[in-house]
Amino acid sequence: MAKQKQLDKIEVKSVDSRGKDRTVYLKLPDSKVNKEAQLAYNKAFRNALQDGAILRQKLNSVMREQGVWSDKKQDEYDKVLKEINDSELRIKKGGISLAEAKKVAMSLRDLRDRFRVLIAERSSMDSNTAEGLADNERFGYLVYACLVNEKGHRLFDDYDSYQTNEAEPFVVEAAGALAEKLYGLDPDYDKNLPENKFLVDYSFADEELRLVNEEGHLVDREGRLINEDGRFIAYNDDGEPYFIDKDGKLVTEDGEYDIEFSPFLDDSGDAVPVPGQEEEKKEEEEEVAVVEEKPKPKTTRRRRTTKQKADTE
Repeated sequence: MAKQKQLDKIEVKSVDSRGKDRTVYLKLPDSKVNKEAQLAYNKAFRNALQDGAILRQKLNSVMREQGVWSDKKQDEYDKVLKEINDSELRIKKGGISLAEAKKVAMSLRDLRDRFRVLIAERSSMDSNTAEGLADNERFGYLVYACLVNEKGHRLFDDYDSYQTNEAEPFVVEAAGALAEKLYGLDPDYDKNLPENKFLVDYSFADEELRLVNEEGHLVDREGRLINEDGRFIAYNDDGEPYFIDKDGKLVTEDGEYDIEFSPFLDDSGDAVPVPGQEEEKKEEEEEVAVVEEKPKPKTTRRRRTTKQKADTE
């Protein structure tokens, strides 16, 4: 968890890969660090070009040549983007029923998912352009140079050491905090989307953006009750939840139907033995019979003698 401690210092409380608490700090880059980061960018850019990476301006034509992008996908891209803008406008403008506004908000969520999927491969390829690779190198250097301990000393001795540890949870979280500060990224971006803001404000979703009903219970898109893991549930008279399937039938925690089995019937209406159970029952009866027929060991009773106390009266 990152928080601003001073104007030029950010405290980041996190953990390492072993789960041990770690508190580190980010010292915002000065002109010297920015210059060093630019040099790292230039070097990475040259190396990328030498290794055959394409320039960003050629990405669109390369994607079309490889079939990653096409006129059809471009049309879909433009259409989805327009639908997103139109839906945002309807929610911001209001003047429609609450039920209709909820439908628009839910549809807008779906549109954003489609948009992310549509541009995912494009974004992935962009990161492999010469500029994309160089951008990543510059930012990596900034994280290395800005990450310090409580005394203000760099956390890692050199850039190689940083790269070896850049997957550590506290490093990843620090990188996110630095990106938010340098590039103005909104940590509450999803919460501030018009559709999510509407759903939370009108109690259709909780603060974690999960759909809820009027009682505040978690529900799915169709309004069916679910638990934290997305399992269908219902509540008894005491308010205790129990598992059900999507049609409301009782199931166990393992997802099995919680019902009592009755034997199948033959054409005469008589119960058909469950395969295997009849043999098991016969074996059990034979074992009981053997135990009952087994002769009991003979016992000899010792004669009890008592010594009477002499009458002294």
